[in-house]
Amino acid sequence: MSHLSILPTVFTRLDWLEQSLLDEGFTVKRDASLTVFGKDSQAVDLLARVDQSHPLAWVRREQDGAIEMLGDLQRISLHTGLSGRLQRVSRRYALLEAMDQIQGLDPAVAQVSLTSA
Repeated sequence: MSHLSILPTVFTRLDWLEQSLLDEGFTVKRDASLTVFGKDSQAVDLLARVDQSHPLAWVRREQDGAIEMLGDLQRISLHTGLSGRLQRVSRRYALLEAMDQIQGLDPAVAQVSLTSA
């Protein structure tokens, strides 16, 4: 039997996002600054980069606690493979969130099945 679950992912936990980025090979700094347009800088909650790519950053929105990504999308798009890595980061984050929710379930009724693709 096969089952597909799609988990919508809104980042709300910096620790899970940081772990997901690290697991995918990014270097990550907390409470850093992102240089914007070569001169100005903006304070960010997480700053990450992989290889020699331009940095990506994440900041928490005050109004709802969601975490949004910042970066120069034109430059980022030039980095081969980055899109796939970011998709895997999202999947890792979703897995951490799902596992956290499962831990709150009654063990008598919870069923967990993990497979590797």
